[in-house]
Amino acid sequence: MYRIAVLTSSRAQEAFWAEQILQFCAEHCLFPQMDCYHDQESFFEAARCEPLTNAVIALPGVDGLNAVEHLRALCPQTRVIWCSDLNFSLHAFRLRADYFLLEPVTEAALRQGFRIWLDGKKSGGAALV
Repeated sequence: MYRIAVLTSSRAQEAFWAEQILQFCAEHCLFPQMDCYHDQESFFEAARCEPLTNAVIALPGVDGLNAVEHLRALCPQTRVIWCSDLNFSLHAFRLRADYFLLEPVTEAALRQGFRIWLDGKKSGGAALV
């Protein structure tokens, strides 16, 4: 079973990501456990209690970078899609993010990231869209 955690900075972002993830998963007959967080402390506490299968981190600027670095240290096997308003693609590659999205995010880019999760492909670095 997939356990997906979504870390965002707003309820609007949470609704967007949750809708996109659930729609994609339903189309592929997957029914993950999904939890959404707005504060990093709760997110990391949940990751410590039970390792995450997948995570979406959609935080602005350096907050996102710090969150991905911390998650990678806590859960090195977690599959990560990272969305940022700043181009941290080099950092995403270094941190072994599965997919990096530069805002504004398109539905096609999201689906590509989700397909990478679904296919289980790990290219050793992040794809940038």
